[in-house]
Amino acid sequence: MRRILKSAARGMLGVGLCWGTAAALSSLHTNRSVGSLLLLLEVLAIASVGDWILAIVTAIGASMAFSWYFVDAVGSFRITSLEGAITFSTMLVTALTGSHLSIRAQRRAAEAIRRREEMERLHRLGNVLLGLNSVEEAARIAVAQMVTLFGMKGAVLVAEGSGQLCQAGMTFGEPTLIEVPVSSGRMLLELYGPPPSTEVQSALANLIGLVLDRARGAEERGRIESAQRGEELRNTVLNALAHNFKTPLTSIKAAASMLRGSQGLGAGPDRELAVVIDEEADRLELLIRESLNLARIEAHQENPRIEECSVTGIAEAVRSRVARYLGGRRFLVDIPDDLPSLAGDRFLFEQMLMQVVDNAWKYSRPDSWIQLSAEVADGGVILTVANEGSPIPEDESAKIFAKFYRGVGNRSQVEGTGLGLAIAKAIAEAHGGRVWLDPRPEGPAFRFALPLGKTGDRSDTEQNDFAHR
Repeated sequence: MRRILKSAARGMLGVGLCWGTAAALSSLHTNRSVGSLLLLLEVLAIASVGDWILAIVTAIGASMAFSWYFVDAVGSFRITSLEGAITFSTMLVTALTGSHLSIRAQRRAAEAIRRREEMERLHRLGNVLLGLNSVEEAARIAVAQMVTLFGMKGAVLVAEGSGQLCQAGMTFGEPTLIEVPVSSGRMLLELYGPPPSTEVQSALANLIGLVLDRARGAEERGRIESAQRGEELRNTVLNALAHNFKTPLTSIKAAASMLRGSQGLGAGPDRELAVVIDEEADRLELLIRESLNLARIEAHQENPRIEECSVTGIAEAVRSRVARYLGGRRFLVDIPDDLPSLAGDRFLFEQMLMQVVDNAWKYSRPDSWIQLSAEVADGGVILTVANEGSPIPEDESAKIFAKFYRGVGNRSQVEGTGLGLAIAKAIAEAHGGRVWLDPRPEGPAFRFALPLGKTGDRSDTEQNDFAHR
C-alpha cells in the first residue's frame, strides 16, 4: 500500500508537469503536432523510471491535457470531431504503449542484473565448497553460505531417513523445497524467505549434490588410505615379531633338546626342568605361529584363492592328517557323493576344519567319535564337525570364538592357545561364510555355512543372499 501511494503521488506530479507543459505550449500557440510530440516525450521520460502506476497515471493525465488544450473545443474535454477523437486515442495509446515498453525493458534489464548477481553468488559458493573434504563440514558451510549470499531468512538441509543434517538462520513460514541429487540417497534443501529463480534453484541443488558426493568420496579415499597404511604397518610389525620371536625361541628349543638328550643329565629334577622348557618352547612356538596366522588372515594378507574345492577331497585330507594322533577316537565322514564343490582356498578350508577337529579331539573322551558331515542348505554348503565332548555352558557359547578364550572347566587340563576357533572363524568369514555353535545335549557341533563354487546350482541372486545371511 505504501508503494502504491508513493507511485500515485509521483503520478500526480507527473500529471502536473504534463498539464504545465501543455498550458505553456498552448500559450505560445504551438500547433497540435508539436504539442503531442512534446507530451509523448515527457510521458516516455517519466515511464523510464520503471513504475507502471506512475506511467499509466501520467499517460492518462497527458492525454487529458492534450485534449483540453489542443483538441476541438479548447478549454473542455469535449471531442466534437473524428479527427479529435483519433488524435486523443492515438495520444493515449502511444503514451501507454511507450510506458509499457519502457517498463518491460527495465524489468528485463533488472532481471538480467539479478541473474548475473545470482551466477556470481553461485560461483563464490562453488569456490568455497569445492575445497572441502568432509561431508559434515560441506553441508554446514553450504547452508550458512546460502543464507549469507542469497539473502535467505534461513535454510535447512535434510537427509531422507536420518533427519536434519544442518541448519542456518530462522526457519519459520512455508519453505521452498529443493531436491538435492546425491548418490547416497535423497536429500531436501528447505529455503525460507524469497526464493531465487528456478534456474538458480536447480543449479544450487546440483552444486550441493556434487559437493556432498565429492566430500563423501574424499572421506572414503581417506579411510581406504588409512586402512592401507594400517595394514602396511601391521604387516611390518608382524614380520618383525615373527623374526624377533622365532630367533631366540629356536635357540631355546635347541638348548632344551640338547639337555634332554644329554647323558650327563640324570633322571631327577634337572631333567624334568629340561622337559618343561622343551614342551613350553613348543607351546610358545605354536602360540606365535597361530597368532601370526590369525593376524595375517584378518589383515587379508593371505587373500584366499578362489578355486573349485571338492568337499570330499578336503575331508579325506583332514582325515589323513588327524589319523596319527586320534588315539581311540573314531573319525567319521558323512558327505554325499553328489555334493557341489566349494568356492575358495582349499588349503585354508583344510586349516579351518583341522582347527575345529583338533579342538574336538582335545575336549572329547578317548573312546568317543568325531564326525564331519556336509549338506546343501540355504543356497550354500553347511559343514558340521560334531563330537561326544562335554556340553559347552550357555554363558561360554558367546565367547567360544573369541581370541585366546579357553573353557573355564578344562583350561588347566587341556593344552592350547585359545586361537583355533578364532582362526576357523576368520577363514570362514574371509570366504564370505560364517560359523556358529550348536550346543547339542550329546555334544557340541560347530557348523560352517560356505558359498558354493561355479558348478553349484545357485543363481547369482541366491549367492548374494547367502553372503548376507
